[in-house]
Amino acid sequence: MTQQSGRIWVMGGRPLNGTAAIPAAKNSVLPLLAAALLCRGPVRLRAVPRLSDVECSLGLLRGAGCAACWQGADIVVAGMPSNSTLPGETAAQMRASILFCAPLLARLGRAETSLPGGCNIGARPIDLHLEGLARMGAKELDAGAGKLVLAAPGGLHGTDFTLRFPSVGATETLLLAAVCARGTTVLRGAAREPEISDLAEFLNRCGGRIEGAGTSTLRIEGRRGLSGYDFSPLPDRIFASTLACAAAAAGGRVELTGCPPALYAPVLEILEQMGCTVERGADRAEVARFGRLYGAGRVFT
Repeated sequence: MTQQSGRIWVMGGRPLNGTAAIPAAKNSVLPLLAAALLCRGPVRLRAVPRLSDVECSLGLLRGAGCAACWQGADIVVAGMPSNSTLPGETAAQMRASILFCAPLLARLGRAETSLPGGCNIGARPIDLHLEGLARMGAKELDAGAGKLVLAAPGGLHGTDFTLRFPSVGATETLLLAAVCARGTTVLRGAAREPEISDLAEFLNRCGGRIEGAGTSTLRIEGRRGLSGYDFSPLPDRIFASTLACAAAAAGGRVELTGCPPALYAPVLEILEQMGCTVERGADRAEVARFGRLYGAGRVFT
C-alpha cells in the first residue's frame, strides 16, 4: 500500500499476517473532550489517536478558553471555559462539534457556534439535540444562516425526555447537559452503544451520578460541579472490526490486541459463520482465514 497526492493505492493478492494494536475509540474520545469543559480540575485522556477530529476538538477547547495540549500520547485539558463562542471555522469541520454546546450552556449559560459539519453520509439533523436542550431550559436565538446560538440565562434544569429514536449524538448531548443541571433528568429511548457507557463512566468518576448506562433509560442527578480525572477511553471497536474484515477478505492470520472481543462480538460471530477461525482472549482476538469464504445469510444490525 502506498499513499501519493492524497490517494491511497492498495495492491491486493497477498494474505495479511501480523499483529495490530487497537487504539482508543475516536467516537469515545470526542465526547470525553467535550465533557472536560464541565470539570473544574485537569482531565487527562490516555493513549489518544492523533486524528483530525481530535485536533479540531482541541481547537474548540482552546477557543472556549481552556488549555488543551498533547503530552506524549495523552491529552491534558485544564481550566474552566471563559468564552461561549466556539471558533466557527473549526466547528464547521466536524459533526461532533455540537457536543461542545451543552457543556458551555451548563457553565456559561450560552453557546455560539457554526452549524456542525463533518462527514457527508446522509441526513444527520441535530433536531433531537435542540429539542432535548429546549426541554431543559435552553432557547435557540436568531443567529442567521449557518450559525447556532443557544442561551439558558436561568441555567439548565432536569426533565423527562423521550428520544424519537436512539441517536448516539443526541444521547451524549443530553447526558452532558443533564449531569450538571438542576434536579433529575430521565432520558428514555437512549442509545446503548459502548461509547455512551464510557462517557457515563467518566462523568461518574468525576463526581456525576448517572444510572442506566448501556440501557435505553438513563437517570441523571445533576451535580453543581465535577472534578477532573485521569481516564483511558475504551478501544475502537470499529477499527478492530475493520481489520478483522480485512483479514477475512485477504486471508492469513491477524492478531488484534488491546480490544476485548466482546466489544465487537457480532462481527466476529458473522466472520466465523463465513469460514474464518476466531480465537478470543481477554483483550485480544486472532482472526484467520485460509479456505474459502461462505455467505453469512441474512444479517440484521
